[in-house]
Amino acid sequence: MRNNFLGWPTRSQNRKVPNAIWTGSLSLGLVVVPVRLYPAVKKKNVRFHELDGGGHRVRHVRVSEPDLEFLPVPATPTPLSPSGRGLGRGDVHELEYEEIRKGYEIAPGQYVTMSREEVAELAPERSRVIDVEQFVDVSAVDPIYFESRYYVVPDREWSSPFRVLRQAMAAADRMAIAWFTLRSRRYLTAIRPYGEVMLLTTMVHADEVVSADFWIPNADAQPSDKELQMARLLIDTLSGPFEPERYPDEHRQRLLNAIEAKTPIEEAVSTPPSTTRVLDLMAALEASVKAAKAARAEQDRQVKPSRRRSREA
Repeated sequence: MRNNFLGWPTRSQNRKVPNAIWTGSLSLGLVVVPVRLYPAVKKKNVRFHELDGGGHRVRHVRVSEPDLEFLPVPATPTPLSPSGRGLGRGDVHELEYEEIRKGYEIAPGQYVTMSREEVAELAPERSRVIDVEQFVDVSAVDPIYFESRYYVVPDREWSSPFRVLRQAMAAADRMAIAWFTLRSRRYLTAIRPYGEVMLLTTMVHADEVVSADFWIPNADAQPSDKELQMARLLIDTLSGPFEPERYPDEHRQRLLNAIEAKTPIEEAVSTPPSTTRVLDLMAALEASVKAAKAARAEQDRQVKPSRRRSREA
């Protein structure tokens, strides 16, 4: 199968090439390599829309929060809109986007407000460069700092210097600590070799990691050698290669099965049989050749004993 420089099949093979979420350059001193970022993880969470009793989508509107302390209790239920599907636009004032400001709560009910323009002015400058600050040992960064992951892929014409840098990092067992800006936010990242590409992982900052300072009873007590041996035996018994396919999301599968059970079944429409595609034909021919070879080998095994008996006779 012919692949393009991204490592994915070409568009001519009817395979969708993912869209890059960021384009720019990987900067290391005087070495600048144009690269693109692609999502390395695609979450498959089952997402539901909110519906009312009649099956209509529920729309959330922007309204001012009432002063609950002085809000009177209505004697009668709140009337519905003429459509009978909730409050109408005349029952509550929906705020326009331009009317809404951002507020940072400094005390219960007290806010420091800022306009969207003021917040935008404090955003980092737009940059199309991944600035490498330093290299560290791969084992030096605790995984607790890692967040989102993206593939770093070079432009087609720049694959050679990218390959040199990737192989040098792999040989030294180093990862790069770098900064880059995505969607008006500057991220601290770790970049390391990953197969034929690199893997960029956004990181949390040091003051965002919660200290593991917990009280553990008898924390200074030392286990006995026998206890350690039995614990090690249990660990060795359950040890093995990591195979992520062995750990599917069972909850998601149960949700999908329940959704499928509720999905109306449409009657199958009879369609004329389609002609055999070239790929299907090649697969069928290869399977036929393998079956013929297996049958020939089985015949040869059956013929050899009969020949041996005839010679002995």
